[in-house]
Amino acid sequence: MMNTLDKYLERHNIKRAQLARNTGISTSTWQNVSERQLDRWTVRQIKALASSTGLATTTALRELEALEDG
Repeated sequence: MMNTLDKYLERHNIKRAQLARNTGISTSTWQNVSERQLDRWTVRQIKALASSTGLATTTALRELEALEDG
């Protein structure tokens, strides 16, 4: 089963390595994030993820919530 982060990245056609380069957050940190539930992610991580996909933070958060619930 795919985790929320990987579902989001797949939906936006982004690889984790690309995400790490775009956000300045290491791939190992993103691995740790992917193993946690969404309510344990930091605001910085959600903002970085939103920025990397060109979405507003609130839009990205709603999408992440839908993926986690789905």
